[in-house]
Amino acid sequence: MVLRGYVPTSEETLQTLAALRLQSLNSDFSTHAPFPRLEELFPPHVLHARLPAPRRRTPTKCRGARLRAGLLAGGLWGQALAKQRAERDQRLRGRLREEGASTMAAIVEKWKLLQGMGRPEAMAAYVALVREWPGFGSTLFDVDLRAVRRRRGGGGGQPWQRAALTPLSPQSPVGAGPQRLWLGIGAKAVSLYKPGEPEPLDSFCYGRISSFGASDSSTFRLSVEDRDLLFETSQV
Repeated sequence: MVLRGYVPTSEETLQTLAALRLQSLNSDFSTHAPFPRLEELFPPHVLHARLPAPRRRTPTKCRGARLRAGLLAGGLWGQALAKQRAERDQRLRGRLREEGASTMAAIVEKWKLLQGMGRPEAMAAYVALVREWPGFGSTLFDVDLRAVRRRRGGGGGQPWQRAALTPLSPQSPVGAGPQRLWLGIGAKAVSLYKPGEPEPLDSFCYGRISSFGASDSSTFRLSVEDRDLLFETSQV
């Protein structure tokens, strides 16, 4: 879960977790100890998030401009653009290597501080850190919240609302439009998280859930008290 990004915590804690894993695998620091690849210790998406976002191309305003751009793309201008893209990708790869080396150095420094810690102790410390997240132990699914429908009585209720979603609770409203969320299935409740956020947007104990089910291979419905929540996910 940690490497897949399903434990939202600080980079400092992620580095400590990586150091604890190295201590568990190799015992005390040694220059001769086998080093796993960084992606086996630290979530890759955290490094990618440090890179600058790609610039969005300004859309052309008229058909003539689009036509000229298309003609130029097949000639020297197209070659120049391809060269620029290759140079940009090379710079990003270089930046990613630098960030990776810096992160690995920080992990190693934390590993050195663990000298004398046994494997069981390192594993226990690792689990204790992960357990600090309230969602620990839940099975997480990537979902898109597509719509909310309020129900009246025992009937079908109102139509699905796709434009302006009904807030799930006054304390943690979910805004308008489809939203990427984590659906966490825990021992006592079902929770909705914004990816990367440690606290849930809302939680529903099983006593509040009247029904649930999949209507097709990519749609999941959850009925909570007076509303139905409709999700889309490839993990149905």
